[in-house]
Amino acid sequence: MVAVTLDDPESESLLGIRYVHLRATDAAPRRIVVVRSAPGRKGQSLLQLEGLTTPEAAEALRDQEVLLEEEQLPKLQPGEYWERDLLRLTAVDEAGQELGPIAEVVDTADVPVLVVRGKAGELFVPFVDPYVLSVDTAAGKVVVAPPEMAE
Repeated sequence: MVAVTLDDPESESLLGIRYVHLRATDAAPRRIVVVRSAPGRKGQSLLQLEGLTTPEAAEALRDQEVLLEEEQLPKLQPGEYWERDLLRLTAVDEAGQELGPIAEVVDTADVPVLVVRGKAGELFVPFVDPYVLSVDTAAGKVVVAPPEMAE
């Protein structure tokens, strides 16, 4: 069994999966069958991988990235978005004035924060009401009221 540290400590996305892709730095991902998965300590999942029979083999996987194919991911609920989809959006204010693209999503202990990088510099927008007013992935826009602009 290997312990996988999760980006989202509450995630259950690795439970019940049939395979993962492991990617070492500067290498192509390789697909590995998951024999069994289970919850681990907080923020971790345990995976039993096919062909992994020794502690040394498990240690050789340290620091590799675990990737899933989209069909293995849980269905999103209304108001939920994949980070990759948010990174494709442009932030605008309530008047429709462009503030800049979402350059990064930072996970904090409380809420994710959108980092908008525009002509006026960086804006940090907590991804909660009242700061995110609407998200329209089809139009490529998110309407925001950043705390910096309310001051």
